[in-house]
Amino acid sequence: MKNILITIILIQTSICSGQIVLSEMQSSNSTTITDDFGDYEDWVELHNTSNDSIEISGLILKDQLDTWVIPSGNSLTHLPPGGYFILWADDQEIQGMFHTNFKLASGGEFLGIYESDGTTVIDSVTIPAMNSDDSFIRCQNDWLITSAPTPLLTNQCSASLNDLNLFDELFMLRNNGEGTISIELLSKSIQEYKVSIYALNGKSVLDEKYTESRIIISPSINISGTYIISISADNNLYTKRFWIEK
Repeated sequence: MKNILITIILIQTSICSGQIVLSEMQSSNSTTITDDFGDYEDWVELHNTSNDSIEISGLILKDQLDTWVIPSGNSLTHLPPGGYFILWADDQEIQGMFHTNFKLASGGEFLGIYESDGTTVIDSVTIPAMNSDDSFIRCQNDWLITSAPTPLLTNQCSASLNDLNLFDELFMLRNNGEGTISIELLSKSIQEYKVSIYALNGKSVLDEKYTESRIIISPSINISGTYIISISADNNLYTKRFWIEK
């Protein structure tokens, strides 16, 4: 009976933590919000999208180089339904339990949140380069840059600097098999664009600029799986998860 009960608890924990998402982040915070020491630091906001309270301690935050576990022992890590939570990405763990061991790269980078096993991805995104005090915010299925940050509040998507264009309205992806992908521009206004592809563990497998309206690319992958494809064009960033067959 005890074994059955433990199994049920583990399954429920996994389901609940899947409702935690990356919601907003700043990689160059100079006037938006201060930490508990009065310093303007990089920050990452988590959001509980479910109707249940969720314990986030033990979840893991990763960028391209570092891994950090959300500590336990504080009631604040028990997020209420619809709740928000800020982690200070300042590489100053000595300042408190919610200060990570890494900073966000102002030039852009991968960021993911994982289950406590360190491999099961809950949510992930490629952060673009941003100006000081701009935020990268989730707006339903899109990620947008905004000049109106909303830490611990609902994201103001209407204030975004980007148009609410969907990835599929601008680009067509085709999986050719054997590790190659075709990308076709659907917008004639785009003259140059940059394609970045990341594995879900944050490893970069492609980062190149192109001018052709249709390209075939071969990212450096060893296994088939889901990858994050980000295309930067006209100062906007468009991100999509895509299965690549090796």
